[in-house]
Amino acid sequence: MMPLENIETKEFDIFIKNFKEHISKLGYKNTIQKDYILKVMYYSNDHLSAEEIAQKIQKEFNLDIGIATVYRSLNFFEEMDLIKSLDVGDGVRRFEFKTEHEHHDHMVCIKCGKIIEFSDDLIELNQIKIAEKNGFVLKDHIMTIYGICQQCDNK
Repeated sequence: MMPLENIETKEFDIFIKNFKEHISKLGYKNTIQKDYILKVMYYSNDHLSAEEIAQKIQKEFNLDIGIATVYRSLNFFEEMDLIKSLDVGDGVRRFEFKTEHEHHDHMVCIKCGKIIEFSDDLIELNQIKIAEKNGFVLKDHIMTIYGICQQCDNK
């Protein structure tokens, strides 16, 4: 059996190959910087800011990358529907890689800034019911719960 790390690497290699072919067909050019940004986003379980992405690329790949390049690339990826931006109200825009997984919402610790993803079928169903009750067709939503995480609460 192939180790999980090798499977994830193979999945990313397939993803990046398909991405390059797709944007080439659309008339866009790819850069090594975009590849590294996507790699950082693909393997991250965190919601990263542009600054954090630039720092990870510098640290992990020893590649200098300008913050303007990171922002331009992130905006491009968002337009291509590869990533989503997240604003938790602290003035910092964070990004997460879009996956095939179901919709999820976020909880944000107001002390340490930790972001926890969660999904709840009952909440999703109630949002649809509320929308319908008010004659509204729900297309999408963003739910962010603010509170204090268990680690900060125990301090």
